[in-house]
Amino acid sequence: MTAKRPSSGLEITRREALSAAGGAWVAASGLQSAMAQEGPAVRIQLDQQALNAVPGDERAGLEVREDTSSTAQDLKARSSPGKTLPIIYLIVGILSLPSIRGVVQEMLRHREYGGVAIDTRTSPANIRSDLTAQADSVVVVRADGSTESVPSTLVTEDFLRRVLRYE
Repeated sequence: MTAKRPSSGLEITRREALSAAGGAWVAASGLQSAMAQEGPAVRIQLDQQALNAVPGDERAGLEVREDTSSTAQDLKARSSPGKTLPIIYLIVGILSLPSIRGVVQEMLRHREYGGVAIDTRTSPANIRSDLTAQADSVVVVRADGSTESVPSTLVTEDFLRRVLRYE
């Protein structure tokens, strides 16, 4: 006859311990790769709907303020009749490429604001609606001053990675 040890409320088998250690390693690896893929620093002029496309966890690290510039006033004046005047914001900070793509796509949905311009002559790059650009297109102004017009269907994360020189 053998005596059984009284059971403590928490018993972990070797298999469970190895599984937990492996899970912690996978989680840490995923966190490290996510941190390594932060994103480029950008300056974006956008309205509330486009701002809502930025995930809350990324929005926490951004500088967000109302844009009262003349270009913001011009965008407000282009707002559809019957709608309340939009608030145009200026955000500055680091965003992931998927978030930048989401914001640009949301900006392109508002055809009354024209197309989108990405000016890479400044640091950080300046992304804004452009009344002179064709709606549903993105105009890229390169560091040397040359321009390229791209249809919205070609605005992918790879495209933005190249344009924003994100490594």
